[in-house]
Amino acid sequence: MRAVVALFTMLLSLAACAQDTPGKFNAGEYYEVLPQAVAQDDKSKIEVTELFWYGCGHCYHFEAPLKKWQKEMPADVALVKIPAIWQPVMEIHARLFYVAEAMGVLDKVHDPIFSAIAQQRKMFATRDGREWKADDAAIAELFDKNGADGAKAVKLMNSFAINSKIKQGQAKQRAYKLSGTPEMVVAGKYRVSTSLPGYKGKSDGQQIMLQVVDYLVEKERAEKG
Repeated sequence: MRAVVALFTMLLSLAACAQDTPGKFNAGEYYEVLPQAVAQDDKSKIEVTELFWYGCGHCYHFEAPLKKWQKEMPADVALVKIPAIWQPVMEIHARLFYVAEAMGVLDKVHDPIFSAIAQQRKMFATRDGREWKADDAAIAELFDKNGADGAKAVKLMNSFAINSKIKQGQAKQRAYKLSGTPEMVVAGKYRVSTSLPGYKGKSDGQQIMLQVVDYLVEKERAEKG
């Protein structure tokens, strides 16, 4: 009888240890749990949000692996992009993104914007002292060159619809506690960033980010049952 009790006790102990064993990626090292979950726009999907900036070299290099990941992502996952804004020139670039999205030509101009800024240092903005202004001529040329209406794009840059998108994007950025690019959020609950301790000293941080995203998607899927 004592042997049976001892065996039963040992099995309970092992089960408890298994429950306490940390996952492949630990919170605080590879991702952070947001203090308050942010409601998803599409509740039928697990949303994966990327905060990016066209002027960020890391974001530019992240595009290729992110596109590969997007092609392979499950049907219950949706990728959402939010352009970061914490400087005036970044707002101009965010407007470019939202204009292209509103015109239905994001697939045509997204990569060219990245390439123009990263490779040609073409900022689509001019600076007068401390003030940044959209370079209408460069913007129109960009859209025209890539099979879209440049004049319409310029007209939309400061429209009510785009102003609303800017405010919505900034609200999401604040709610997600995002402060760098590229950063990602899964299901409005988990922030993934290479600035966290688990990525320190690792050259493949962006690839690890996507692995962490996959891990969190599985976690969210399991919690949904």
